[in-house]
Amino acid sequence: MRSEEEIQQLVDALHEAQKEADKWRTGAEIYQSQATELQETMQLMAEENERLRQENEQLHQATDDQGKSVVLKPVQNSGVSRQELARHEIIEDALINKIQQLEQTLPNR
Repeated sequence: MRSEEEIQQLVDALHEAQKEADKWRTGAEIYQSQATELQETMQLMAEENERLRQENEQLHQATDDQGKSVVLKPVQNSGVSRQELARHEIIEDALINKIQQLEQTLPNR
């Protein structure tokens, strides 16, 4: 038979293990949430990259055969305000910072 002290130690160990499991579960949920956010940001960045590629292609096509440049008027996207662009840049910077932090912690795991 086990003594009351041994039983209490086992109960305490069980509670500690449950706390540790909860920490890992919470960490995994946070990581999953961040990974989803990063995937969404990467998708937005890919879309922006494609838009810039198309714009670059149009600029190259606007140059005539003799090497003369055609003056193009900048197209403003009226659907996105400067504040919205600034907000996206802030979010992008924060996510890049978070990615860098996560990359630094990966070797430690």
